[in-house]
Formats: sequence, C-alpha cells, structure tokens
Amino acid sequence: MTDPFQAAALDEYQKATAQLESRRDPATALQKSYTRYDTLIARAMEASPIKPACKAGCAFCCHYKVEVRAHEILLIKDYMNKTWSEEKITAVLADVEANAAIIRTLSPEQHLVTNIKCALLQDNQCSIYPVRPFRCRNFHSTDANACEQSHGDPGNMDIATGMIEDIAMLADAHTQGFEAAAEHTGRDNRVYDFSTALLEAFSDKSATKRHQRGKKTFQQAIEVIL
Repeated sequence: MTDPFQAAALDEYQKATAQLESRRDPATALQKSYTRYDTLIARAMEASPIKPACKAGCAFCCHYKVEVRAHEILLIKDYMNKTWSEEKITAVLADVEANAAIIRTLSPEQHLVTNIKCALLQDNQCSIYPVRPFRCRNFHSTDANACEQSHGDPGNMDIATGMIEDIAMLADAHTQGFEAAAEHTGRDNRVYDFSTALLEAFSDKSATKRHQRGKKTFQQAIEVIL
C-alpha cells in the first residue's frame, strides 16, 4: 500500500511540474496548487475525529515568524495590486517596513520567540487569505487556550498548541510536492523572511524578472538558511 503522505507529495509534484513547465509565470500554477491543497485538507479534516480549534477572528498565530518562497510573495504582491487601492497598499507597506526594521535587529532565534503582528492582519482577519503562504495554511491548533498562552509567553517553547498529526503531515507533503516541482523547473526555491521579501517585491521592479529567469529573486531580503 502506498504511504498516503508520500502519495500526496508525489501527486502534487507531478501536477505542479506539468503546470509550471507549461507557463513562464508560476502564479497560476501556485493558485491551482492552493486550490488542490484546500480540497485535500478539507476532506482530511472532515474525516478526522479530532477537529481544530481555529476560527475566524482567532489570530494569535498571525504574530509568529513566517518564512516564504519567492513565488508565494510575488503572488501576494499581484493579489494586492489587483484587489487593493493604492492608499491601502501604501498604508500596509508602511507597517511591513516597520516590521522589517524590527526583524533585521533580531537573530533567527530571537525572531522565533518575539511576537510581531503581521502587517497583513486587518481587523483580526487575514487580508490576503486566498493567497496566504503555505506556512500560514499549514498551521492549525487543537487548543485555542494554549495558543493564547503561547502568545502571552512567546519565549516558552514548552507550550504545546496541539496539531492533528495526520493533517499536519498531509499539509507538509503537499507543500513539499509543490516546492520540489518549483525547484525541478528552475525556479528560485530559496526561503525568505516574509516581511523583508514582501517589502522588496514592491520596491524592486526587477525582482519578478529575476524570478522568471531562475535567479535569486530578492537581493536584500533576509534569506533563511535551513
């Protein structure tokens, strides 16, 4: 019997590879991958006897350190440009810049245990929810009280917010399938800090061209070394 997680990763890798090879711009392929992801996880959640405690308006996790790939940031930029006013983009980017300034003073370890409200969290809701990165999609909790405790004491790594193991593994498998496809097709598959990468995506018009050419997309953003 095929391992369900391995099967999920392979299935996404094959579908994403075909779509990425047929298009120069990976945005459409990533959006389709997100749709497949949402369907996959919704079915798994429905079948799971354990349910997440997450609900709209609960945003403790939106203060956590977030890491992204270049294709995710560029899709977010496109979404903001297409659906937001210039005034809203300018206001939010000011908050992104403020976050980036703080993050640049922190070591990766310090960032991990420091609460920084995501600049895209508006009225306690994710303002880019349809195109939120895989890392944000993958996070869930079975204990809202533990999330609140962790938010109140971010340096305490012993607080377990609880995740549904099979769901988390399935989500990671799908994510890894797309990331492997992006790397296989010559895309920049480096990992970047969310805030500094988003800021550069808007400030450097050459970032998209570098990504299309398979080069390092962001030159000034913090690169996360795994």
